[in-house]
Amino acid sequence: MDFFKRLFRIALCSTAALVLIVGLSHKLQRRLESWGWISGQARYGDLYGFSCLRKFKEHELGQTDALEDSDKPVRRHGNVDLYIIGDSFTTMDTSFYAGDRNYHVWLEVNTDTVAPDPEKRSVLVIEIIERNIQLRLKEDFQKVFFEQGFQVGVRKKLPEKLTQKSPSFWFCNLTEQTDRRMEYMLFNFMPILLIKELKAQLVLSLFGRTHPGAIISKNHEHLFYEAEASPKHNLSSFSVIPDSSIDTVVANMNAIREYYRGLGFDDVYFCMIPNKVTVCEPERFQYNNQIARIERHPALQVPLLSIRHVISGHPEYFHKGDGHWNARGKRVWLKAVNRLVETLDKEM
Repeated sequence: MDFFKRLFRIALCSTAALVLIVGLSHKLQRRLESWGWISGQARYGDLYGFSCLRKFKEHELGQTDALEDSDKPVRRHGNVDLYIIGDSFTTMDTSFYAGDRNYHVWLEVNTDTVAPDPEKRSVLVIEIIERNIQLRLKEDFQKVFFEQGFQVGVRKKLPEKLTQKSPSFWFCNLTEQTDRRMEYMLFNFMPILLIKELKAQLVLSLFGRTHPGAIISKNHEHLFYEAEASPKHNLSSFSVIPDSSIDTVVANMNAIREYYRGLGFDDVYFCMIPNKVTVCEPERFQYNNQIARIERHPALQVPLLSIRHVISGHPEYFHKGDGHWNARGKRVWLKAVNRLVETLDKEM
């Protein structure tokens, strides 16, 4: 009996240690997810993960998110090199872009050192989701776009901040994200998930509420991030944005354009993608029209790659259980970017 007790304690301690180690390492967690050893945080969509509402559970999230070889450009334009600074809406492989050489860095996450070719037209497109405009283009815009983004010089294989010399490359500090990863590992097995789904549906039916982090549309057909759909949140589509804030954003966009032009980029474009709630339920509260106000600002000097009219009223471009667009939405973005590359190539 003592042997089995000891064995049980060892197994329990080993499991707890493994959960802690994986919770501390975002990279290790992603690796184990890809092997199918543990449940993914966004396996059925990040908004489903917040809400646990079965109606929004996307069993084929990977298939509806994936682009195909047929989406790659038939022709590449040898006179144009394309550079993308984008957030989680532009994570597709650079082979889907039509430039001769194509580069991409994740906004405020990593940095790449490049050497623009003076014999070609170097085009930079900066993509940013609506909910992050006030966050990324206000006080800290120099850190986001000057210290990170693209640096000009001798090209390196990996930026210094992402090499294994960095103590945070494998492990992170104890944070709310760590707690969330550990929660997903412990409580996202199927029997427990079914209980969470029943509870979530009961709370919605009785009180009209969802779990914090997600908000359901008035017709119960769409899920949104709470940060973008609640008027109480300062990054929401329905928060009050004074004209002075729009003025600051426009001035900083102009400064970013001049900075990169000074580094040798020929063209700098901005593309602001509407929030999912802006596309699916703009009448939820009084919409602040942030993107339109920026686009028609008289002081704006930055050329725009505007796609808001193309995706407006098209909820089918977004995932059902996730806050990001699906493959159909990605194709809208790719078509706009590659058409821009083709146009600039013809001007050469």
